[in-house]
Amino acid sequence: MSARLVALLMSGWVLTSLAAPADAPAGAPPPSSAPVKLFVPFSAGGGADGSARNFLRSASHFLNGRTLETVYLTAESGAAASRAVAAAAPDGRTLLLARVGSVTIQPALSPKTAVPVSSFTVLGVLEQAPLICVVRSGSSITSMRELLAAIAAAPGKLRYSTGGPGTLQNLAVRYLLALSGLPDAAARPVHFSQGALATQALLQGEVDFSCNNAFSVVPQIRAGTLRGLMTTAQGRLKQLPRLQNAAELGLRDMQQLQGWSALLGPAGMPAEAVAYWQGILERVADDPAWQAGTEALGALPRIRAIRDPAQYLRQQAEFYERLVTMLGARS
Repeated sequence: MSARLVALLMSGWVLTSLAAPADAPAGAPPPSSAPVKLFVPFSAGGGADGSARNFLRSASHFLNGRTLETVYLTAESGAAASRAVAAAAPDGRTLLLARVGSVTIQPALSPKTAVPVSSFTVLGVLEQAPLICVVRSGSSITSMRELLAAIAAAPGKLRYSTGGPGTLQNLAVRYLLALSGLPDAAARPVHFSQGALATQALLQGEVDFSCNNAFSVVPQIRAGTLRGLMTTAQGRLKQLPRLQNAAELGLRDMQQLQGWSALLGPAGMPAEAVAYWQGILERVADDPAWQAGTEALGALPRIRAIRDPAQYLRQQAEFYERLVTMLGARS
């Protein structure tokens, strides 16, 4: 590993497994003498970190005493972490906690520097986290129809917050405008470095609306400080059963825009290593603590629901390739 790459690594935390189960997963496990490294492409404290911690807390019970180490490598919008894993030996000891932004959006935006899904072995999708479009609770806007009408009535006036240019939050609003027959400049983006800051800006009145991940906005909706207008979830959300989804509002294609986490390894992992980690995922899927932790992150467990995770990631990559092309957003 180069000195430059080492300098980019943030200190991870190590989690050692508890009692191992009697029925260990089939397949060849990583050698017990070396830790398994899970690269996380975004900083500690965000949704990616929460997903990684939740997965490791559960998976540690099924690893026969092996050590799991989290490595935060945040440079280049997650591309550095992707490269580190893609270049590692395909022995099951180096994994990536992939996010929609790092392995599907970034390759569409910056194909010369980002690492595509085809560079990895897809082991499974952990969860999906739908977006929720929100306004402040004191806003005169009470529905998605009213929001779109307000944007159309005063093009360029309303502002929306995002987690940064080219992020899921940014692309979601731009696609919403396009699907509604509105120009890209009809609403003005205000970019922040994290989704949590985008929500805070809305609460403080710096912007008029936001389409952010559920983790960032559900607590405020339930507290009565934000008003939900629409979710990109496939159905109604358990936490917000009265909130309409995009399909119910005639915007079905918006349901393709969801946050998610997936477990990936380097391309070329042998079948026995793949079987081993898929066995771990099956056990994690049955863990009530992992299920509860996933729901606490505003996400939906998807280890079993998405039966062909490789196909799902390919479809997502193709969708964002088309979307970025349509929006003229490629760098």
